[in-house]
Amino acid sequence: MKKLNVFVLVVVLFIGFSSCVIEVKETKTKPMPPPHAPAHGVRAKYHYRFYPSLNIYYDINRGIYFYLESGVWKSSNVLPGHISINLYDYVVIDLDTDTPYKYYKKHKNKYHPNKNKPPKKPKK
Repeated sequence: MKKLNVFVLVVVLFIGFSSCVIEVKETKTKPMPPPHAPAHGVRAKYHYRFYPSLNIYYDINRGIYFYLESGVWKSSNVLPGHISINLYDYVVIDLDTDTPYKYYKKHKNKYHPNKNKPPKKPKK
């Protein structure tokens, strides 16, 4: 009788364990761009408004301004009283850094306020 109980137990365990299957599914994810690629969308964690006429960055999500004062970059929730910006004169920039002024020279050259204006005609 004892042998029969052991046999039944072994059969039940064999059937139970044979129905246990580990299934591995491969998920296809969109590959990340290389580190040197621009951060448009995929890696962009920060979205800024860059005001080229005043060289000011505004972090849209955090509500922080970055501005250059006496050669030093400062950040604040409110701009100093002597700075007033044109709310419509900006360019949206997506970056993967919380310090947008690291790319200031590049942005200044690319979005210079007089860059897209036609040259003035000489006076006669």
